[in-house]
Order: sequence, then C-alpha cells, then structure tokens
Amino acid sequence: MAKTFAYKAKDRTGQLLTGTIMAENQVAVAAYIRDKGYYVTNIKEIREQLSFNELIGRLRGVSSKDIAVFCRQFATMIGAGLSLIATLNILIEQTYNPKLKAALKDIYQKVQQGETLTSSMRNNEAIFPNIMINMIEAGEFGGVLDEVLERLAIHFEKEHKMNEKVKSAMTYPAVVMGMAVLAVIFILTFVLPTFMQLFETMKAELPLPTRILLAISGFLQVYWPFLLVLILGVLAGGSQLYKNQKYRIVFDRLLLDIPVFGVLTQKIAIARFSRTLGTLLRGGVSIINALEVVKNTTGNMSMVKALTSAQASVREGLGLATPLGTSNVFTPMVIQMVAIGEESGELDHMLDKIADFYDSDVDDMVSRLSSLLEPILIAFLGVVIGAIILAVALPMFDVVTNVGR
Repeated sequence: MAKTFAYKAKDRTGQLLTGTIMAENQVAVAAYIRDKGYYVTNIKEIREQLSFNELIGRLRGVSSKDIAVFCRQFATMIGAGLSLIATLNILIEQTYNPKLKAALKDIYQKVQQGETLTSSMRNNEAIFPNIMINMIEAGEFGGVLDEVLERLAIHFEKEHKMNEKVKSAMTYPAVVMGMAVLAVIFILTFVLPTFMQLFETMKAELPLPTRILLAISGFLQVYWPFLLVLILGVLAGGSQLYKNQKYRIVFDRLLLDIPVFGVLTQKIAIARFSRTLGTLLRGGVSIINALEVVKNTTGNMSMVKALTSAQASVREGLGLATPLGTSNVFTPMVIQMVAIGEESGELDHMLDKIADFYDSDVDDMVSRLSSLLEPILIAFLGVVIGAIILAVALPMFDVVTNVGR
C-alpha cells in the first residue's frame, strides 16, 4: 500500500528542494530523488490523522454513492484531456472516504510503475465492484475510458437512488417496531413489578390477561440474560446458515414467495439485473463475461441459478430468453422484452427500458407500502400498549366494583 512521504533534497549547487510523494517505502522515495539528480537530505513519512468523520467512514466502507461520485469526477477529468496520473492524483486529494483514498493511492503507485488501470484496480476488488473493473477494462481496450466512466456514474447513481428508496421505506417500520419492542420490555421489566405488590395485597383472583402478563414479566426478569443469548445465538446461526449456498438457495426462494415483500424483492432484483447487464453490454463487455458479473451483483441465489443456466445456453449458441423463462424468477414481460432485444440486436437498449420500468415500479410500490404500513404499525402499537394497560387496570376495576358492593 502506497504511503505519503515528505522529502528534502539538494542539487549540485546546494539549492534546496522540498515536496511530497507517494511510494511504497523510503527506499523507493530515495531512488526516485536520486534519479532526478538530487541528493537526499531528509525523508519522513506523513501519517494521516483521522478525524471522527473519517473514522466513521473507514468503518462504514465504500458505498455506491461514493463510487458514483468517483466515476463522475474521473470521467470529467479524463474527458477534459488530463493524463491518467494527473487525474488519479487529483482524485486522491478530493476523496474523503479513507478506504477509497487508500485504494486510489495504491492504484496511483501501480500505474506509475507501468501497470494498467484495470490490473491495479483488480488488486482492490474489495473496494471496486466487478462491473466497474470489467467495464474499465473494455474502456481501456477500446480507447473510450471517459465514455465508460460516464456510463458507470449513471449506473451507480441509479443504484444508489434505488437503495435509498428501499432504505427509507424500511426505516420507518423498523424504528416503530423497535420502539414498540423496547416499550413493551420496559413496561414488563420495570413498570409492572411495581404493581405486583399491589396485586398481592388484593388477595383476589386475578383476571387471565393479568396473570399472563405477570408470568411474562416474571420470566423476563429472571431469564432475560438467557433470552438475550438465545436471540444472539439464533442470529449468529442464521447468518452462518445463510452463508451456506445450499441453505441460502432455500432462503432466497422463500423470500421471493413472501406476499408483497417477495414481489418487491423480485422487482428490485430484476431492475438490478437489467441495469447491470445493459450497462456491461453497452460498455463493450461480452455477454458471457457480463452474465458472470451480473451473477455476483443480483444478491439472490434463485436468480444466480437462472443466470448460470443462461450462461450455458449462450455458450451453446442459444438465446438468453428461453432459460430465463424457465426459472420462475423473471416475469413474462421481461422474457418477452429480452427476446425482442435479442432478435433486433438491441438487447442493451431493451434491458435499459426494463430497468427504467422496474425502477419506476419499485418506486411506486415502496411509496404505497409506506402509506399502508404507517397506519397499520400505529394501530398495532396501540393494540399492544392498550392490551398491557387493560391487563393492569382490570384488577383495579374488580377492587372498585367489590368496594361498591
């Protein structure tokens, strides 16, 4: 990984030269300065001081928005005629994400050493998506790197927009459900025990709802550590099972069969598949390689299985539409439009239309879900809290009634 060094050097006349350079180590810096005809007097590594925001950024990773901004800036500078080295140097200065900045420094050093942009980016596959590396490779080969970067910027901007729509739709239900769970736990663990002594002094048979509530409260007070460990164990076990391909296929298939949310998941996967494949094909990537990249970006094993069959079909000289149609993952409209695109020789344009359609469809569905979930969740929260209050109040009503008699 390249580091930044500050150096001081003198020429034969004793004139002082200072500056900074990115290199692997001090030996490389010294060799560079000597090649310029200078004598090294001092070399010191500049260690970056991470601010709080930069530390959070390092923990957060590199998002699709970061990649979109990077591609847009990269395309603009390459299109303006700047050299690759100069562009990378400017991008390093303008990039705030620590992980992306570190990757760019590594790329900058390797490009200086004579490597291609594609090969240097492959060493940072954890940062740069496969679609980006494959398209940049095609752009470098065809001499249209600025055009490819522009398409990638548009692709990742749309990807970020869709991700934000889904996140915003899911944030509200998650927050409400989380608050509901915390409120119930707080009432059962801390509030309800204060009423238990009162109920004991009544020396009367408690109503069934109150007995159930007291039993739950007593269980939580005694066994909450075991319950917490059980929940964490289930989550950890589920995560490990999800990493196993055999179980993940079953889980992803069940996810698509869930009412409403399964349809939303399917539409998101289709939109991502269409946009990614269309972008790759328009960028000059072969359909076999493009399908391989798309398999790694769909996020659903049922679709991966369908795309694997499609790859085999294309290798045998057959079409893409037929294997997709037998997968039960893609809708009839998608199959028909892919078939039309193959027949007309404009598959990339047809895939763009499919992506635009499903982007809009996902947007509408997310908006409808948000409108429907809000009153449903409020009503659910009201019923839960109301049931707890009623269970606490019922014994008091019985006392009042008995006193009146």
